[in-house]
Amino acid sequence: MKSIEDKYFISLAENLKILIEVKGLDIVDIAAGANIDRRQVYRLLNKENVPILSTLIKISLAAGIDPKVLFEFKFNYSDYMKENKIYPATKKKKK
Repeated sequence: MKSIEDKYFISLAENLKILIEVKGLDIVDIAAGANIDRRQVYRLLNKENVPILSTLIKISLAAGIDPKVLFEFKFNYSDYMKENKIYPATKKKKK
């Protein structure tokens, strides 16, 4: 299977995996609670797929994890922006 290469989503998947392991939850139960196919959860945790935001929220809630906690992990956004050529938007100039 093809694995994802985006460093942010790799870090997010690793964080989710840790949170699920700490809670001692079963992936099948999380998928059932989120009303999604268990393969989607496995593909995310195995870093094979980048899910849409609503799927991440469903997985998080079904696992009893506040979505805010899911997205709270150390990540170097500056390096990520440089590597991906992301530039901050600038304010519109007044006329």
